[in-house]
Amino acid sequence: MKVVGLTVAGNRYEIKLEDEFADFVNNDLKKAGLLLDRDNNPADLFKAYLRLAKQNTSYEDEIELLIETLDGL
Repeated sequence: MKVVGLTVAGNRYEIKLEDEFADFVNNDLKKAGLLLDRDNNPADLFKAYLRLAKQNTSYEDEIELLIETLDGL
């Protein structure tokens, strides 16, 4: 287990996650422009969430297209 932490608006939030997932989360937060060792503003956290939501929607669209393609075979 690893601890993933993020500070937003002066409040520190930490959670223990499985090692592999913690590494993924830390890397994704960094890719989204969040700082793991400094304070972040709420707008940056919201932007990171929106980035993931867009990614999720894209994956759902791709899955639907794959299902339609497989159904057509």
